[in-house]
Amino acid sequence: MQKSYFRWLRVLIIIVLILGIYFRLINIDRKVYWHNEIITSVRIAGYTKENFSDILKKSGVVDGENLQQYLNIDSNKTFISTINSLATENPEQVPIYFILLRWWVKLFDNSIGGIRNFSAVISLLVFPCIYWLCRELFNKSLVGEIAIALTAISPILVLYAQEGRSYSLFAVTVLLSTIALFRAMRIQTKRSWLIYTASLVLNLYTNLFFLSIVMGHGLYHFSKRMLYMIGWGSVGSVGGVGRGRDVACNVRTKNLY
Repeated sequence: MQKSYFRWLRVLIIIVLILGIYFRLINIDRKVYWHNEIITSVRIAGYTKENFSDILKKSGVVDGENLQQYLNIDSNKTFISTINSLATENPEQVPIYFILLRWWVKLFDNSIGGIRNFSAVISLLVFPCIYWLCRELFNKSLVGEIAIALTAISPILVLYAQEGRSYSLFAVTVLLSTIALFRAMRIQTKRSWLIYTASLVLNLYTNLFFLSIVMGHGLYHFSKRMLYMIGWGSVGSVGGVGRGRDVACNVRTKNLY
């Protein structure tokens, strides 16, 4: 009976996962391409506000026809232009997502669907990452499978998977960094801690909000170390009390004789 229950549960999880993938890909190019996504296109093309200055001086508005030329990848501009564009006007936006997206659109398609498909494909990596994280935490495959199902139909993750922004990539890199931390704490090798350090660098070049995640990782590691030390201190105290009782018993026994 129990085996039948788990079998049907896994079938349900597979159905939910398929629905989650479907929701991430359906009508991906038919939704409004909003302001921040336009900024993404301008950045990967390597343009800045200075390129719009002449048009803005004339009419004060950049229409769709004039804007389109600044959304296309110019062969004269390289990924260095993208980095300079970010450094000049959006220094809070770190470059890894924009560089990867630039390569993606040059390889496939520089359209609304093409740009959003990059986020959708990256978002699919959340599933193996959340499963791996659950295995590190609980060492039970069923927990990881349930976590995949919940992640698949998470409204916020589905929304981010269809936007030409760095949120999906950020979710994946945060999961990878957290996995690296738990693994390093578990196996305690120099290589595992180097991998965790590399994941921190990767995340900091993906999104500066990761600084708050680093603080969370640090607090978690510190609290685990403190609990470990308190635990061993308690064991030592109990052992000391035990040894004290043994000494007292020996003294009383000698006094009796």
